Amino acid sequence: MIELSTIIQHAYKNSEGFRNRMIAAGLEPKDIRSREDLCKLPVLKKEDLPTLQKELSPFGGMTTVEASKVVRIFMSPGPIYDPQSVEDDNWRFSEALETANFNENDIVQNAFSYHLSPAGFMFDGALRRLGATVVPAGTGNTELQIQVMKDLGVTGYVGTPSFLTILLDAAEEKGWNVGAELKLSKAFFTAEMVTSDMKQRCEKLNINAYEGYGTADCGLIAYQDKQAPGLKLTDTALVQLCDPSTGQELPLDAGEGEVVVTLLDEIYPLIRFGTGDLSRWVKGFEGQRLAGVLGRVSDGVKVKGMFVREKQLTNIIQELGFQTYQAIVSRENNQDQIKIMIESADLISDGIVAKIKDIIRVTPVVKAIPKGSLKPDSKKLMDSRK
Repeated sequence: MIELSTIIQHAYKNSEGFRNRMIAAGLEPKDIRSREDLCKLPVLKKEDLPTLQKELSPFGGMTTVEASKVVRIFMSPGPIYDPQSVEDDNWRFSEALETANFNENDIVQNAFSYHLSPAGFMFDGALRRLGATVVPAGTGNTELQIQVMKDLGVTGYVGTPSFLTILLDAAEEKGWNVGAELKLSKAFFTAEMVTSDMKQRCEKLNINAYEGYGTADCGLIAYQDKQAPGLKLTDTALVQLCDPSTGQELPLDAGEGEVVVTLLDEIYPLIRFGTGDLSRWVKGFEGQRLAGVLGRVSDGVKVKGMFVREKQLTNIIQELGFQTYQAIVSRENNQDQIKIMIESADLISDGIVAKIKDIIRVTPVVKAIPKGSLKPDSKKLMDSRK
């Protein structure tokens, strides 16, 4: 891993956005030489990226090269533009997948999207690094996906746990069973919570399932290795738990804090990046293992692997000509669902649903309700999942 002091000097010299942050904090590269010194620099909040990227398009001045020199550019909700620095395992997930026993003998169905979101390429690159054969399946197309899984003798799956549930249910309806018609033996999940029911189902079907934690901005942060409770920190980034208000690193036994990542990437050096996720250290392994994502600092709610924010919803709904709404995230039939109730005298058209989906990247259920149904102070975005 590149030395912290080296990446600080490189970023200061070549990244306008990072240099501006340092100057605003009254810092020079010589002031940050250790992990402890990082706390001199204020946390860069994920929620601030859209504004910064508008001011210095397209990456907020955070890269050390021009946009034309990166491999790919993706878009996350916000919008936030994410650069892919290198063609290989850019997001470093091979570390986690190798621990989960993915290797050159596997044919792996990659059920993450390759469209705008980086998740598909994130795992494609990692799997190819390990020599595995990748089926770029993306999301949806259940019938086609289970046919592919059967015909090709797919041995591995990467994607959300909820989508694998859909695939397994559809296969069982056809009388196709894991271990017979389906050769699936391993799975790697991220972007959603893995329920106890899903864990039990994988165990029953002899699917060796692991999970990991990462973001589009930072790539891999931590992953399950089944050697101890919680998730092991990656060796490829510096991870801190910080007070969301002050940005100061919390004592190891202080409880929940914001996950703050310093990414030692010469092209996209994200330094002191606040993910907005809350976590805590696993007792007995403080500073080494995370307890997973325990919540969000901001009003963002993760739905089907995508963060939906109240500000996003309010902006698009008002642009569509409505003023009062309430969105409720629930879990039905082991699937995340977001239902949006809009006060309107008219029916909600498919076009309105499509425009909302374009912004939040998740298909909502949208219903019109009579005006006056919602109280003026009603919470606009609620998460009812247990």
